[in-house]
Amino acid sequence: MIFPQIRCYQSNVITQPHVFYILCKGENSGKPSLRPWPNSFAVICQNQQYFNFYFWLVYGLFKAGKFKVRLRGSVIPFINVDDVRDILRELAPTVFPDWSKFQELVNTLDKIEKLKSNLAQQIIASENLQLHLLLRHFDGN
Repeated sequence: MIFPQIRCYQSNVITQPHVFYILCKGENSGKPSLRPWPNSFAVICQNQQYFNFYFWLVYGLFKAGKFKVRLRGSVIPFINVDDVRDILRELAPTVFPDWSKFQELVNTLDKIEKLKSNLAQQIIASENLQLHLLLRHFDGN
């Protein structure tokens, strides 16, 4: 198993292939993204297989709240690069052998997130419809 390089993101550095970013400041610290944030770490993987593994591992750890316990700071919470490295070094070797099971889990979670998003859009649309019907009723009288 090859561990990725994890560095503080710098906007003036040329982007390499197989890189994703982890937010390091705020309540969403630990959240992975394919686009950099100003306050993020760059995770540089050796190939596409490790990129997929580590991206989805960090996504799972973020959703499970594994970075929340490492937050520090009283005004703006943050995690440091050593926290991320420690978590990945601790958990990656246990997840990697069962990577296919973890991928199935992540796919299921992704489907659930899409359903939640769809339901949220439906709720907003129904609330707008209710408001429209009420306004039309009272404006018509």
